[in-house]
Amino acid sequence: MNQLYALGLLLPLSTHALAQQTDTVRLYEVIVADSVMRVTSHCPTVQYISSYYQILPFLPLQEQLRQVAGVQATPYSGAPGAQVAVRIRGAASLSGNAQPLYVVDGVPVFQHTFRPNMSNSLGGVVPAEVQELDVNPLLSIPNEDIEQVEVLKGAYETALYGSQGINGVIKITTKRGTSGKPRLRYASYGGVQQARSRYELLDARQYADLRNEVAQRAGQAAPFSAPQLAALGRGTDWQDELLRTAAVQEHHLGLSGGTATTRYYAAADYLNQQGVVLNSRLRRYAAHATLNQRIGQHLHLDATGSFSQTEQRVPAYYALSEALLTPPTQSPTDNPNPGYYVSPLNQARQNYQTPEQQRLLVQLGVRYDLTTWLTLDLRANLERATLRSRSYQSAFSTFPAGESGKLTSTYRQWVLHPALRFARSFGGERHAVVASLEAQRQDRESAAEQFRYVPGMPGSLGSNGSSTQATQNFYQLTAGYTYAERYQVQGTLRRDTNSTFAPTERWDWLPGAQVRWHAAKENFWTSAPGTLDVWVGWGRTSGAGNNGRNYFQILVPGQGGLGQTVPVFLPEQTRQLDAGIEAGLFNGHLTATAQAYARRTTSTVRAPGLLTSSGTTQDDYLHNTGLELTLQGNWQAGKLQGTSRLAAAVNRNRFAPTSTTSYFFPYQRTLDGQPISTFHGYRAQGLDATGNPRYENVNGNGQIDPLDRQPLGSGLPRQLLSFSQQLTVGRFEAQLQADGMFGYQMYNSTLQFLDATSGFTNASSRVLNRWTPTNTSTEVPVAGTNLPVFSSYTLQSGNHARLSALTLSYKVWEKEARSARVWLGGQNLLVLSKYRGYDPNVSSAGSDNQQAGLDAGAYPVARTFLVGVRATL
Repeated sequence: MNQLYALGLLLPLSTHALAQQTDTVRLYEVIVADSVMRVTSHCPTVQYISSYYQILPFLPLQEQLRQVAGVQATPYSGAPGAQVAVRIRGAASLSGNAQPLYVVDGVPVFQHTFRPNMSNSLGGVVPAEVQELDVNPLLSIPNEDIEQVEVLKGAYETALYGSQGINGVIKITTKRGTSGKPRLRYASYGGVQQARSRYELLDARQYADLRNEVAQRAGQAAPFSAPQLAALGRGTDWQDELLRTAAVQEHHLGLSGGTATTRYYAAADYLNQQGVVLNSRLRRYAAHATLNQRIGQHLHLDATGSFSQTEQRVPAYYALSEALLTPPTQSPTDNPNPGYYVSPLNQARQNYQTPEQQRLLVQLGVRYDLTTWLTLDLRANLERATLRSRSYQSAFSTFPAGESGKLTSTYRQWVLHPALRFARSFGGERHAVVASLEAQRQDRESAAEQFRYVPGMPGSLGSNGSSTQATQNFYQLTAGYTYAERYQVQGTLRRDTNSTFAPTERWDWLPGAQVRWHAAKENFWTSAPGTLDVWVGWGRTSGAGNNGRNYFQILVPGQGGLGQTVPVFLPEQTRQLDAGIEAGLFNGHLTATAQAYARRTTSTVRAPGLLTSSGTTQDDYLHNTGLELTLQGNWQAGKLQGTSRLAAAVNRNRFAPTSTTSYFFPYQRTLDGQPISTFHGYRAQGLDATGNPRYENVNGNGQIDPLDRQPLGSGLPRQLLSFSQQLTVGRFEAQLQADGMFGYQMYNSTLQFLDATSGFTNASSRVLNRWTPTNTSTEVPVAGTNLPVFSSYTLQSGNHARLSALTLSYKVWEKEARSARVWLGGQNLLVLSKYRGYDPNVSSAGSDNQQAGLDAGAYPVARTFLVGVRATL
């Protein structure tokens, strides 16, 4: 063991150290940190994980993290650039936007969400993509520019991030230059995307039969005569009208090199993606550069900068949903209500927004080695994001089509982070001590201005603007001690402050500790496996530092009794206890890791005058427990080499308030003793003798009333499963990612109407099995029945298994460090599920943990086929 070994104990607080140790990290790889402290006695550097897997260039980074045990990644929708809700070890927060903390090159970023369209109604599903006009922030960093990713989920590891670590941490390290002659790298792919699945709907003849049956039961004349029925064919397939095969391409060019004292890296990237829904698209331009300079033996300078610009075309959110409901007997040119009707085609073509977003990340770092065991580190960071969007509307009534509004939003963040780090060994290197003293100041400000007007007419119908400022500081002491490379103790103590809350409430103490035993290094262990580590960790985190995300909406009275929604901040705190064991067996060919955790969240709502007249606080508790298992094997059969990885996780959460508090949403409630995101409604009991729905009478009063509503299952999965496989034989390589989610329910708001037999709109093929006097053994109600109440009849199981990605590559040329490779790939190639919507893994309510499992059916998740090339010259 030496000084570098001891220095490793400071991580993750000293991410820059990895840039000096390129032999520990391979390019194009994600590193999964089950525990940050992955130290081995055989290598002086830090080993973070038990496995490596390659980052795929075409799959959103969050979706690739499903390979980590306990990580759920759910896109908001299939739209190009859609955000992804990431939950690590289940739901820890009651926040309406509970995302993990993203840390890029050691600095917290992406904590602001542009929200120009705040809804004033709680009467139904308000999709996140309607409330937010934002792209996936990781689009600002092309996958080709990422060197490594760490998922921090342990009690001690998240405690290192204090008031921003409540939902876990995803650390991203971008590429740095390497010593040697300049190397030019080019990577590119192109392909097509198609809607992976479609709704099964009635054709024109089937719909006309339903309409006639509804009219007959109502004693009315049939809308369609016998000759008209005979003349009907399949009619208009509205999904064909709005869905299309879409092209996608990306090109990346990078240059790296350096000397013993200077290293550089620069890259540019272009992405162009058409959407599978008519009039949707995404373009992204990105540039990234780093410079690392050593001056003398003690001074190290580095600078990192990245810039991205995204340009979107976003059609009306419900255009496709409206198309699904439009009768197939209506042609695209029909206008059933002239002047007051907009066809789904015109909604998609004329009613849209054009958001353009620019994001700048700049970081400067200085490290000075005062001695061989004492280092002074200073980092400064600027993040700037700008959103500009114009909205356009269709012609309606007397209003013409054209531009109807514009929006400008800006966000800036400055971070200053000084640190003093100590690392030294004593007593013949039997004792290793590390410590760090750190501080950070994080200032944020945002501003937004929005105008609405009538197309073609001067003057504004209305405008609004807002601006906010916030400051977060922390002071932290971290220390670690290792004895004889066997016993390791670590501790951290943070004091966080945030200007969002009143001065008397602004300080939090957030400690953490971990004990690790390297059992395989004991002298008495005569037949030990390669490694055997056991650890126990404890830590406290909160969400008070996530003031851009950690809130939920409440309804307050307004003029005329209308009311509006306002954000209430949640300075939540969690306490997590976890324990784990990892064993390396068969000379390192098999690694098994098992972990268990228990987490408790305290949510203290402080909203004087809004929730209560006295402004008193209220503490609610969310309990989380779980188990995680990871198995990885490296094997060889003749010339075939492979790495197989299986990750499984089980999670249970329960809401246990100290009072009778419960939170109400249109379809879900957070109730005492129940998991959050629990659907709450009537339990269907089949049909009565006349074909009408029956529901369980819970209170036994002989009638169905609101007191008969009951829990119907949660939208949060209880089990996660992932399997990844890498194969190499000669010049051929293959990589596969498959994953699944189990034990949860989905509510599809579009199917709520499509499954009705009212005849007012088109319907799903399910209504073909509707009740009739000759078909009584069915659960589908009689013709003419609406589904006015939310019940178990409208819920579906979300259980599914997915082939998320598959790539096959061939190295066509190789000479020294130069090479060229071609590959074929696919995304979402296969989903095994009984779900009748577009995809069972979407979250129309975004990253709101209390409204998981909602699907507005607005945008399909695409199946993608690609061909690509990667060359190094």
